Amino acid sequence: MDKIQKIVATGFLTENGKALVVKRSGNEKFLPEYFELPGGKVNFGEDPSDGLIRELMEETNLVITAGSPFRTFAYVSSDGTRHTVEITYSCTTENSTTLKLSDAHTEYMWINEEEIDNFLISEEMKKSIQAGFRYLEKK
Repeated sequence: MDKIQKIVATGFLTENGKALVVKRSGNEKFLPEYFELPGGKVNFGEDPSDGLIRELMEETNLVITAGSPFRTFAYVSSDGTRHTVEITYSCTTENSTTLKLSDAHTEYMWINEEEIDNFLISEEMKKSIQAGFRYLEKK
């Protein structure tokens, strides 16, 4: 069995003190119907921040500016064949009213840190969201 390594870039985008999370489609193989920060796979040879900008446009129709990365984590799939490295960036947008989800997601919410446990969110994603709020407090 081939082993694959991939890089994922996600964006911590806030508005009025709340972070944008999107709900994965029930058709997704990995974490169906979980909420997550928007983002996705970085293409081979692509800069991770450029991949984030592209992925957010594809997933949310938002034009964003990628700021600094503030959290990185990695995990190996349960079958041991995929190693994923995820980089979370702070990001901004000029106009969130253009938000329109792709078919990969069924819902979006703007949540504050206290609301994280009200949603189906993986533990690593919760850590990224919490780290994002801490990152903003320091700025």
